[in-house]
Amino acid sequence: MITTPTLIITIALCMLIMVVPRRYVLSMYVIGMCFVPAEQAVIIAGLDFKVLRILALVGILRIVIKNEQIPLILNKMDKLVIAWCVVGTIAFTLNIGTFGAFVNRLGRVVDILFLYYVFRIMVRDFRDVELILKSLLLCAIAMTPFVFIEFSSGRNPFMVLGRGETSIREGRIRSSGAFTHAILLGSFSAAVLPLGWIMAKKYVQKSFANRKLWILATCCVVFITIASASSGPLMAMVAGLIVVMSYKLRRYVGIATYGFIAMLFLLHLVMKAPVWHLVARVDFTGGSTGYHRYNLIDKTIKNFGDWALFGTTREQVMEWGVFAGDVTSMYILQGVQGGFVTFVVFAILIVAMCRAFWKLSLEKLPRREAFIVWAIFSSAIAHVVSFLSVAYFGQIQMMLILWFALAAYLKTYHVKYRREMRGERIRQQLEKANGEHAGHV
Repeated sequence: MITTPTLIITIALCMLIMVVPRRYVLSMYVIGMCFVPAEQAVIIAGLDFKVLRILALVGILRIVIKNEQIPLILNKMDKLVIAWCVVGTIAFTLNIGTFGAFVNRLGRVVDILFLYYVFRIMVRDFRDVELILKSLLLCAIAMTPFVFIEFSSGRNPFMVLGRGETSIREGRIRSSGAFTHAILLGSFSAAVLPLGWIMAKKYVQKSFANRKLWILATCCVVFITIASASSGPLMAMVAGLIVVMSYKLRRYVGIATYGFIAMLFLLHLVMKAPVWHLVARVDFTGGSTGYHRYNLIDKTIKNFGDWALFGTTREQVMEWGVFAGDVTSMYILQGVQGGFVTFVVFAILIVAMCRAFWKLSLEKLPRREAFIVWAIFSSAIAHVVSFLSVAYFGQIQMMLILWFALAAYLKTYHVKYRREMRGERIRQQLEKANGEHAGHV
């Protein structure tokens, strides 16, 4: 059930989504993601309407009432998102074999596709993209006092909204804020860090007075990631930071990727343990569950036949020897719940998302836009690393769906940009040819 304060905030956000100018609609979703526990639900006729679903439905309602639909030509990203949802739903239903399983998965599809459609409709130009980044950073600043209170006292201020008590591991307080788990809060802030780093650069904000705000935001997301006391987010934060600082080397991303894969293959050949055993050695905070994640990967590979067709059940995962059947990896979750095909579609979707950002960053964009696109790419890499240690659930799913929508928009923007550049080159060549012809005459 939903708590009264959460219901009031949700109603307020719904009203704002309906009345604010289109450009600020997605800022309302960012606020909801950061400050409203997503697992809270209103139950109507036996159906759960979680906050995430309510916000998605209200977004659709706004688009219909205000007639804000725009023609969308489905590109590769759009088709992959739809395929991911459809394939996962079919496989999960066939695996469980009940109508209830279909209804459960259908609700998830509605959440994802409705939100995705709202985000696709609302992002129409590069100013919208920049406003999303600023909204995330400003919300991170606003979250910091609440996270600090939790980190210093062990009491979560968001308990009044229905969040559970703060978890403690090995004597360390693990702050979670409004998020369902500390590692999800840390994954969120780790993905936001590259955005703050870029916004604080003089190439993006010429005035130091403007840059001070984004410097503050960068410091805040670093603190939030540390306060989550989770190794996965810290690893993702470092990865995102390394990538965002490598802007001048962005042309070599493809070579670096293949080189990294080759290095892992060689390590697998020379190590006594399989290469994924490296996950067990990651412990930045003390008391890390790296071994659990290694064991999960190892058992998933060894029991490929159990899940490859349509997925498997949590009970089956427990029988593999995985503690509590806890699937703490976004990648493995796709296979466990939807089989090998769903896993492959998700992997292709993630690669397509990162590739869309990277390819656009290589174009001769205005320097400000190029930096911003690179920041989004770096944030996507932070998500990719986080997926190794956590399966997204709750409101952080909204950020992942938003990144899919941004990739789809920027892919369309990229095609339009290249067409305009080609037209400009043709125009310049014609003017040059006409000038030379006039000179001969």
